Amino acid sequence: MKQVEVKENPNFEDVRIELATIEDIDSIVAICIEGYAYAATAVKDKQKVQEKVEEYYNPERILKEIKEVSAKWSGWIVARLDGKVIGVIGGGIVDSKVGKIFVLYVDADYIKQGIGRRLVDHLTQMQQLLGNNTQLVSFFKSNEESLLFYKALGFNYLQDIVDTENPDFTSIEMIRDI
Repeated sequence: MKQVEVKENPNFEDVRIELATIEDIDSIVAICIEGYAYAATAVKDKQKVQEKVEEYYNPERILKEIKEVSAKWSGWIVARLDGKVIGVIGGGIVDSKVGKIFVLYVDADYIKQGIGRRLVDHLTQMQQLLGNNTQLVSFFKSNEESLLFYKALGFNYLQDIVDTENPDFTSIEMIRDI
């Protein structure tokens, strides 16, 4: 009989949500690349996926985004368990009273354990403190798991964002009051 390793759920209280530091760059890059690749599984143009990964999730850009925090970009926020980064989120203000989740990925070993929700809750509180009362998020239209996740958090469909060059990159934008 095959032995199966069962991971225990992390103790919720042991997971710290905090601003990323320069030491977190490699972890952020790794989690984002893995998460984006998974989210883009339905995209046929793998070269375009690679180009997007190189544009958004390269160490130089992440370093700059860790250092340059503002209302428009909240910085990289990480979920940390026993010193290890297990999830990341970033967002900011896109319009008067409107915040947006720009990026959210959780290490595959910690999916469906409340980490994504904790990260979203943290970012939402930050955005509320800045006077936002509405929050947006967008993700690949083909990503059913993200749709279910954000619906569970109270987001509602707003619109499709159609990529006329490459329809596989079409996104859904969702909205909620915060």
